[in-house]
Amino acid sequence: MVYLLATFANDADHMPSLLHALAAELDVPENGGAQETWGLGYYADDRALLIKKPASILNQRTAYALAPEVKSRILLACAKGTGERSAAPPYRFRRWLFAHTGAMEGLLALRDTVRDKLPDFVRSEVGQASGGALAFGMFLAELHRGAVLEDQLADPARLAQALARTADTIQRLADEAGSGPVRASFVATNGRVVLVHQGGAPLSRKLQAGLERLPAGPLDPALTDFKQLAAALKRFRAVVVAPGDLSERPGWEVIPEGASLVIDAQLNVSDVQA
Repeated sequence: MVYLLATFANDADHMPSLLHALAAELDVPENGGAQETWGLGYYADDRALLIKKPASILNQRTAYALAPEVKSRILLACAKGTGERSAAPPYRFRRWLFAHTGAMEGLLALRDTVRDKLPDFVRSEVGQASGGALAFGMFLAELHRGAVLEDQLADPARLAQALARTADTIQRLADEAGSGPVRASFVATNGRVVLVHQGGAPLSRKLQAGLERLPAGPLDPALTDFKQLAAALKRFRAVVVAPGDLSERPGWEVIPEGASLVIDAQLNVSDVQA
């Protein structure tokens, strides 16, 4: 099982403050002990970048501890119980970042079959893939078939539909092979929009409206820029996606199974029909 946190914010400068607040709000289940790896995907200078570290060197098992100074409007953070750092999500291809949560063993059993059907340029990226990397390869192939892999102006609905078709194909292949159900949910982003598909692994979302403090603590009124900082924190907004049913917590709502969502740069959340 992979832990997944995804967020799209209106202010990159205060992403660390959001991650610090979420660290206190969200529980991270035990996920592999000493072999657990944390990965983070984000954007800087319009480039998709990755950070991956073993949990053993982090002072806390949180996205904030992994990257306390990363400033990016979009961020995907994952924790996976594995000793293979290269296989830990998120995954990257050019401008695309991809992550998942849920059980992917049913797809991993079909690795050779799936790899053989991928375009050459995708197959070379997937390599000896984990289940999540295979799913990413299938998503890239779906985008390639639809001629939207490199199209930064593509209709976001088409991108979300490609992610939904990928999830449907994964389940169909697993069913046909009798390898067991693949109950997994996926998040993908090209740095312009964030796509979410709930494929059976529970997800919840909320709108974070404002922040009360910086990672170092409450604002000090003695700061010369106190009013500016306070106003910036008040204006801060972010859509946050996290695993599990968090509907009993204030502000959170469950994403229905089978739903495909698009989060745009204005933080609008649209439900896209497959």
